[in-house]
Amino acid sequence: MTLVVDTALLRLKERDLPWRILRKALRFIGLQYDIEIAIDYGIRMRLDPKQRLTSLIWSSDFERTERQFLSDFLKPGDIFVDVGSNNGLFALTAGRLLVGTGQVLAFEPCSEAYQRLSNNVVLNGLENIELHKLALSDCPGEFTMTTSLDGFDAWNSLATPQAGSEFGEETVKCTTWDDFATRNGLAGCIAMMKIDVEGWETRVLSGAAETLSREDAPLLQVEFTERNCLSAKVTCEELYRSLEELGYTMYTYDADSRKLIHDPIRSSYPYCNLFCVKNLEKATARLSNCNAA
Repeated sequence: MTLVVDTALLRLKERDLPWRILRKALRFIGLQYDIEIAIDYGIRMRLDPKQRLTSLIWSSDFERTERQFLSDFLKPGDIFVDVGSNNGLFALTAGRLLVGTGQVLAFEPCSEAYQRLSNNVVLNGLENIELHKLALSDCPGEFTMTTSLDGFDAWNSLATPQAGSEFGEETVKCTTWDDFATRNGLAGCIAMMKIDVEGWETRVLSGAAETLSREDAPLLQVEFTERNCLSAKVTCEELYRSLEELGYTMYTYDADSRKLIHDPIRSSYPYCNLFCVKNLEKATARLSNCNAA
């Protein structure tokens, strides 16, 4: 069953209230259901209400600044890569922005999340999104992914997940970005890549070192969360230094002024996304030429 939600609910000041009431009411009458909601750029998403990420998308402007950056940065003809796509929030956003002109490559290794991602791509009729049921890492092969059984599948990881309390396992296929980019002629062709892999970011960078060392490497959006990194036996400082070694400088984004702001290494990273840039002048020119909201 799919429940199509009146998008006016999303405009309520207390958006978490209708969300909680809805969940409790439908749970009480024993319905198994998905919800379908509208978000930015005319995108519709079909989501599992049992998942914590669903409530973040429903009741908060989840990663609003990061999605605004996509809108400001991406240009016709671009290729965007979404590493750790989950239900497709960023892939769908980029796909809609690039419809008819550009392409999205979305990587999601977990079967349940991959199916939701695929369903959402079909729901929106976005034929420019190419799906890959793969994880990116520092070496190819098959590895064990720890998966949530209690609603925290957005935190599934090749390390130990840091959210949830009930877990299963799934064998997933891995490749490296260097191998994938070489086989598909993508080196130097990617405008932007989002990397959100719950602590495995350093491993992804290691497997992409050849491609990302190039001067024409893409701008990156990388998640920094200390406890996730520690579960993979690295620190956010090591992640930051790895990016510097590849030639990147880290920034936050001020969506109001459309400016990148240098972000020196911090003493701790509870959670944030940083934009990793090689050519600030080029990135700034793209942002200054974006369409006004």
